[in-house]
Amino acid sequence: MMKESEALKIIGRAPVRLDGEEKVTGKALYTVDVELPGMAHGKVLRSPFPHARVIEIDVHKAARLPGVITIITREDLSGLGFFGATYKDQSVVAIDKVRYVGDPVAAIAAEDESTAAEALELIRVEYDELPSVTNIDEALAPGAPLVHEVSSTGGEMHGYHYEIPDEFRGTNVCYHFGYSRGDVNAGFKKAAHVFEDTFTFPRVQHYSMEAHATVAQVKGDRITLWVGTQDPFALQEHVAEIFHVPLNKVRVIVPYVGGGYGGKLSVKAEPLAAVLSWRARRPVRLALSIEESFKTVTRHPARYRVKTGVSRDGRLVARECGIQMDTGGYADAGPRVTQKAGYRAVGPYRIPHVKTDAYTIYTNTVPAGAFRGFGTLQVTWAYESQMDIMAHRLGIDPLEFRLKNLLKKGELYTAGDTPVDCDLKEGLIRAAQAIGWNEKSKPNRGKGLSCCMKDGGGTYKVASAAVKMNFDGSIVLLTGTVEVGQGALTALSQVVAEELALTLDRITVAQLDTDVTPFDCSTNASSSMVVMGLAVQRAAQDLKRQLLREAGRLWNGGLDHAVFQDGKIVSGDGRAISYEEVITRRFEARAGEMIGRGTYKDKKSKKAVLGSPTTFWETSWGAAEVEVDLETGEIKLHKYVSVADVGKAIHPVQCVGQDEGAVMFAVGHSLLEEMVYKDGQLLNPNLVDYRLPYFDDQPVEFETILLENQNGPGPFGSKGMGEGGLLPVAPAIGNAVYNAVGVRLYDLPMTPERVWRALRFQKDRGK
Repeated sequence: MMKESEALKIIGRAPVRLDGEEKVTGKALYTVDVELPGMAHGKVLRSPFPHARVIEIDVHKAARLPGVITIITREDLSGLGFFGATYKDQSVVAIDKVRYVGDPVAAIAAEDESTAAEALELIRVEYDELPSVTNIDEALAPGAPLVHEVSSTGGEMHGYHYEIPDEFRGTNVCYHFGYSRGDVNAGFKKAAHVFEDTFTFPRVQHYSMEAHATVAQVKGDRITLWVGTQDPFALQEHVAEIFHVPLNKVRVIVPYVGGGYGGKLSVKAEPLAAVLSWRARRPVRLALSIEESFKTVTRHPARYRVKTGVSRDGRLVARECGIQMDTGGYADAGPRVTQKAGYRAVGPYRIPHVKTDAYTIYTNTVPAGAFRGFGTLQVTWAYESQMDIMAHRLGIDPLEFRLKNLLKKGELYTAGDTPVDCDLKEGLIRAAQAIGWNEKSKPNRGKGLSCCMKDGGGTYKVASAAVKMNFDGSIVLLTGTVEVGQGALTALSQVVAEELALTLDRITVAQLDTDVTPFDCSTNASSSMVVMGLAVQRAAQDLKRQLLREAGRLWNGGLDHAVFQDGKIVSGDGRAISYEEVITRRFEARAGEMIGRGTYKDKKSKKAVLGSPTTFWETSWGAAEVEVDLETGEIKLHKYVSVADVGKAIHPVQCVGQDEGAVMFAVGHSLLEEMVYKDGQLLNPNLVDYRLPYFDDQPVEFETILLENQNGPGPFGSKGMGEGGLLPVAPAIGNAVYNAVGVRLYDLPMTPERVWRALRFQKDRGK
């Protein structure tokens, strides 16, 4: 019988990243580096209006320009299907009308980019401008213009069906999620204190360093895409549906990806590139500019009204949540993001009476889709800010108030879901201690805490992996996880190395290609280390079993107490045989291979609110110390402490890097970032007017604490992480600002102007 190695040799260490050298030396190839013979270049003509009917499109002058190969308009879409992450409400280019500034109206393929850009200027489009709705209030007003006159039929995403409720057909509401437990009205009657607050979250952009880009080649009914996507298999499915071909006619190849953060999930500009190639009969590269990516996908701006009842002894009794998510001109992943926001709005607290209503709302703005945190940031900003509001009004220390109400390990978040899998109090106390919670602050300086939790790993995931051993004992790992900078391929290779007792240099990862790579649901939801990690681990274990059986055949048994050690199988009596010898003796030549396969599939359950229990809980805690300039309103972040429950850090340095990156992401939307609209026009779709965090915006002191209790379901007790670090940042900073100068911010970002106005209001009110 085989015994596992007693000491972990690879797991928990920090080897050099497998992709590190190529990326830092500039040798790594991204989608824009793909060159194919005869490749044309695409450009997109976009709507200048937020809402308008398309009356006529005249392309004659553009078509006569030397170097123009083909032009795509609505006239060329006959027979092609619609697409969308949830609802099929989006066409390759506008058919009847445009629904936001930037909506594609036509596209050109030309011999070079400059010719394509010149040709765009020659296309004449006649529009009939329509009244528009560019925010939640306008969209919900009685008699508001409809973004979509005809309601889309329902759609499916990751095994869950989404549908527009009948009562909202003919409105701009495209989805509703409701959840309740207990009796919220009775709960409020029992409460000694009731608090009601409304918070808003801004529209922000992913800004991946690599903008959206696709190289498409259509030959006959065979479609090949080279694309920086987080979702190659879902993209394959969507493109197959658009062109009405089977999946084996669509091939998606993923080069290196220069960041994603959810903005490269599902379908974006890829169908347009494919149609251009189909019409041009040659490969086409469609590379969007940064400004075009700003007009392709954003995070959902949101408004969250939270009403909470508290007992006399400071225990949460009831919570009513009203959430409105602005999904822009097309649904994209909006219904799913809304569902997740509504489900997570309760927070990590014990509240017996709950009622949540969350709505997805169409507006004439850039579509909003998946973004790191997936609906959670909008609600954590609200409920963790309100926790401090309640604590201060009740005269209770915010730390003690949270500790009194936090769920315990093993308690249910909701009936039918996975019980809480970590000690929430442990992480909160660690964060408080690290920030010096009980130490007195200097004038105009304050500290804030936050504790957040989201269901991790996705609601329903399916993944497969293969571990191929060549006849020399080296390994090729085939995995559908996309390397978007998170270091997943290194960490997954560490799992294989650990299982097979190999050094990391004996393992390589095959390029992701849907023709040969086993299926993976998608690279999102902090799922790679658990979902794909288990599939990879099981594939390695399957290979081990095959090696062991073959060694037993060669040795005629005698494998009791055998172990895998340094690329060999070592029997209990001291005999050893290398993997290379096992394979070459099996095939009687230096030939052949052995392949281990592993799969992962979540469980579905009618008892679970979302149809499937969460894979794990992604829990994070934040503590901030800030100083506020009373004259300018500027917030200086002196210290930030992030505590992450990772179960087991497979690659600790990458875990810290992911967490630090998450915090800085959140510093952006907390203090700086906001996409600004006026009269339907996006005013700042560029990196001059849209303010991202600089190095100077980092905390003066920055600490990440990894909690490693091996409480995760992933390999060696690991959990997914990377999104969790974002969640506590905004409320921790907001709470620290209040403790510093006594003003409460309800709207993000907390810009100097907003803080200054709050300070002035406070001063004027005190006169």
